[in-house]
Amino acid sequence: MVKALTGTEVATIMAECRANNELIEYSEGPESFSQMPPLLGQGYGRTLQLREGLSIDVCRFNKRQTHTYNCRHQGPMPLSLVYYLSGGTRVDNTGLKLSTEEVAGKSYLYCLPNTTEVEEYPAEQTIFTVRIRILPTLIPAFSDRIHELPSHLRQAINHPKEALLYYSAKITPAQQHILQQIIQWPYQGLTRQLYLEGKVLELLSLYFNQMLAKPQGRGNSLIARDVDRIYQARDVLIQNMVSPPSLPQLAKQVHLNERKLKQGFHQVFNTTVFGYLHDHRMEQAQHLLQTGQLNIQETARWVGYASRSSFVVAFKKKFQMPPSQYLKISK
Repeated sequence: MVKALTGTEVATIMAECRANNELIEYSEGPESFSQMPPLLGQGYGRTLQLREGLSIDVCRFNKRQTHTYNCRHQGPMPLSLVYYLSGGTRVDNTGLKLSTEEVAGKSYLYCLPNTTEVEEYPAEQTIFTVRIRILPTLIPAFSDRIHELPSHLRQAINHPKEALLYYSAKITPAQQHILQQIIQWPYQGLTRQLYLEGKVLELLSLYFNQMLAKPQGRGNSLIARDVDRIYQARDVLIQNMVSPPSLPQLAKQVHLNERKLKQGFHQVFNTTVFGYLHDHRMEQAQHLLQTGQLNIQETARWVGYASRSSFVVAFKKKFQMPPSQYLKISK
């Protein structure tokens, strides 16, 4: 039987491999990479700091021995959201007062400051995870609607030093789609950083919506292929914002029936097909007015409104002020 290794023993082996130039690792700006040395197994870990207080890790490894780490979480600590694409980990945390098995196909959101934890990673098992770390104080910068979140999550955001948050959920097809895009780690430099930050925020929005939403019946779930087609339909709407296809035309174009198209938009984007288009038009209009690129009439036409008055009504309903007033405060 192969001996299990403690975290201290793992760190010692890593240091020895580093000293002997047997460890492949690098750090360039906000990105770092480390390959597991053959003595410990095989695999890698990649980290990208997207902005201060927000980072993403992609790890895939298969350990030769079971690794056991003793951790002390000093508060405050970031919210961690980890998605298990394969493999699993056993976790014993003093704050939770129970043992948990984190398993493939599920995600885990936690913030457990001032607790101790034992993490056990089994041998000969491929563990593949995507992990997001975000400081709770950063979340209000993305939205002023924190009051809509579940109370235990709001507590962790507003009082991170006293948080005791642990929440698990099934990875949805929509989340799986975004995770695959993240794993590809496309582009370079600033473009990659902006792309990944957008994907991370999209994942967070889906996860928070998952926490708020009521469980749906098994018969209403979408398969991954259908989720891809929902995203394709979203792209078609955006590309044809001024003259969008009808619902039957859109469904036919992405090879879905109308019922599944409408159901998919509710599950993936939490809105209707044309509700999504309306919100996108308004966001584009807000940006155009904010930057001063176009006047109100030109903006209305740009986002697909033939009538200025209809555009003004829609904009006011969305942003609680007419576009003329928005133009004044944006200058």
